[in-house]
Amino acid sequence: MRRGLVLAVTGLLASLAINAFAVAPQFWRVRNAEDFLSGDIDGFAVTSRGELRPGPSLKKIGTFTEPFVLAQVAAPNGDHFFGTGNQGKVYRLRGTELKAIYTASEPEIYAVAFRDGALYAGTSPNGKIYRIDPNDGKATVFYDPKQAYIWAMEFLPNGDLAIATGVDGKLFRVTPKGEGKVLFDSPETHLRCLAVKKDGTILAGGSAKGRIYEIRPDGAAHALYDSALSEISSIYVDANGIGWASAASNVLPATAPSKATQPKPAGQTGTASTSASASSGEQKKEESAGSVEVSVSFDDSTGAAPSASGGGSGEIYRINPDGFVEIVRKFEHEMAYGITGGPNGSILLATGPQGRIYELKDGEVALAGTVPGKQVVSISTVGSETLITTTNSGAVYRMDAGPSPKAEFRSAAKDVERFSRFGNYRIEGENVGDGHLAIAFHSGNTRTPDATWSPWSAASTVSSGQINAPPGKYIQWKLTMPKPAANISVDSVTVAFINRNVAPSIDNVVVQDPAVVYISGSYPQSPQIVEATNPDEYGIFTSLDTPRDKNESGKKVFRKGFRTVTWRAHDDNGDSLRYTLSFRLKGSGKWLRLRENVEETSMNFDTSQLPDGAYELRLSVTDAQDNPDAPLTDAKEGIDFTVDNTPPVIAFTTEGEDVVIRITDKLSPIGKVEYSADAQKWIRITPVDGISDSPSETYRLKRSALAGKFVIVRAVDAFYNVATESITLP
Repeated sequence: MRRGLVLAVTGLLASLAINAFAVAPQFWRVRNAEDFLSGDIDGFAVTSRGELRPGPSLKKIGTFTEPFVLAQVAAPNGDHFFGTGNQGKVYRLRGTELKAIYTASEPEIYAVAFRDGALYAGTSPNGKIYRIDPNDGKATVFYDPKQAYIWAMEFLPNGDLAIATGVDGKLFRVTPKGEGKVLFDSPETHLRCLAVKKDGTILAGGSAKGRIYEIRPDGAAHALYDSALSEISSIYVDANGIGWASAASNVLPATAPSKATQPKPAGQTGTASTSASASSGEQKKEESAGSVEVSVSFDDSTGAAPSASGGGSGEIYRINPDGFVEIVRKFEHEMAYGITGGPNGSILLATGPQGRIYELKDGEVALAGTVPGKQVVSISTVGSETLITTTNSGAVYRMDAGPSPKAEFRSAAKDVERFSRFGNYRIEGENVGDGHLAIAFHSGNTRTPDATWSPWSAASTVSSGQINAPPGKYIQWKLTMPKPAANISVDSVTVAFINRNVAPSIDNVVVQDPAVVYISGSYPQSPQIVEATNPDEYGIFTSLDTPRDKNESGKKVFRKGFRTVTWRAHDDNGDSLRYTLSFRLKGSGKWLRLRENVEETSMNFDTSQLPDGAYELRLSVTDAQDNPDAPLTDAKEGIDFTVDNTPPVIAFTTEGEDVVIRITDKLSPIGKVEYSADAQKWIRITPVDGISDSPSETYRLKRSALAGKFVIVRAVDAFYNVATESITLP
């Protein structure tokens, strides 16, 4: 049963409260099926509910000299036969003795079948069907379909042999006398797999178009399903007549290989032209007459654990008795190569490239076990015995119902994002104490664990305790079973860590233009009226906006005499930041506080009470709220701003027919200058030099336009200080 996660952190803070590290701990929890499946699993199983449990016992019962074990079949007396590549050998497993009994002229055997005391083997490329004596290995040619590849063979209820071939995608039906004919000429490049129902109906899977076909005993055929993937890799019919199929993103050869491209004997190459491979992951494409041959090879890496991002993709289908096909499972990074029956009416799936065996029952998929060989090509259940073959490292394993006596689960390496110290761990589940499980840790600073990481810590058999791993940016843990038991269940593993504290950083500080104010939650409660537009323009008034997030700049409005400072800062630890803004008259040695210990990233203040002059600001930031014992800070100063609360001075004289208006300001440039005659509309005037950009500007008007009128001149400087003066001319 799954239990709620209860974190006991007593003593954790005390053990982690080291000045160089932040106070607030973080937790990495592995607690569902996806989390566990991302790890490297050996001897454990993962249930559909996300529990890690002991897996079934997997025992290697034979090792092949050939790298590729491609097919298997069982005889009624308990013997098992295996087809291999690249030397075209057939092996017999009798008891515990594994023996090569036949070597074909062709290099690969993808299909084997057994009936009436005889073994049948289909060879490729450009191969034949051989009838082999299972005891002495003597063989004769049973049938030659004159096809490049023989992918699958199944006996029909009446004793005829169905043969799936490529690259013409033909299905042959051969009588016990070796007389054959084409039963179905499919539009596929390859017919990849076969399964037979009790009534003799054949289910066939194609490669290139990726379709599932149903072929009646009389040869009538139709497509049941058109997969989005390029190949139907395996088909199985269970005891209830329900079909199961797997699709993969493989691309098989599109043409028959020449002698020059046929696989070489083992030891000269690690490549086999086969569908049971880690493919390029291409989606299916329509074949054209000019198709190019595609080479498909096994992933021959047997060292490090495979990347979760490799291995192509796959889908599992249920083929209902009425012909309806539905998707029951998708694999993003794995492909199913074999399907067989499992215990209690379940279905077993053999996959690669991570060597996993999945159990499908009642619509739920669970990881039943893993094998060291990362490509599981074939799987077969006879009675209570399930045999699994692997390729790249050719071997055969037997899966038993009892729990594995030895197991190891290795988590994915966790990136804790920054150099961190590790605290306590906790294992939640059933029967996880009393020495049944042991956990060990190691850490490092590289993305992939390697020799630069710390050694594995001594394994701890208690369900919670201190993590004995040095600080680092990455951490990994592994579980083992010192005392195996069938009722062990791990619901979750929690790892506590704490980032090393780093100082916050101020990215920039900007003093906005004079009179600019951003209305936000930090705006003073009073006064409540501000100007909605630049004060030298006509407009309406508005009240303060509703409060906003502290990092939002807010709505831009204007208020004479105010200055606004905005800034951006960040903290790589994600700590809460507080800011202090100070100012001083430029040249003065003493900083005066404007605002202290605020969370907002902008601040406005009234400069109308300050004497005119040049000032500078200093902004400081601290992470003291989250790091009270050893806070870190950053500061920026030398941010200049000017205070100008004095309006410009307006003077005028006459020069001949012109009225000369001179406007000067002590600190700031002259902005807009206008005049009004006899209280009519304002008329803007342009300075003599054509641009208003200095504290002293000269303007000229004609006497004839002003004579005898009441004239007012209005000047506004860059700080919106306004001056007016009347001009009276006779």
